[in-house]
Amino acid sequence: MKKLVIALAASGFALSPALTPAMASELESHCEAYAAENGTDPSGCSCLAETADADATAELMAVASEADLEALSDNAKGAIQACFPAA
Repeated sequence: MKKLVIALAASGFALSPALTPAMASELESHCEAYAAENGTDPSGCSCLAETADADATAELMAVASEADLEALSDNAKGAIQACFPAA
């Protein structure tokens, strides 16, 4: 059982880099859609997709409102600040 857990963990780590471009693309699209719906500037969306780590990306993908933005972790807020300095 321990070997199976180790093998699954190792395969997950091996797949993570392959999933990163897809996650980044989804985050960029989500960011652009959020910006369009809320009348904000989407110019930092590609930067955000490149800057956010996996944890921040997961949080940012769940943002649907201003309240969600306020509840983000410092890590996710840091990614936003890096790409949207006027925010």
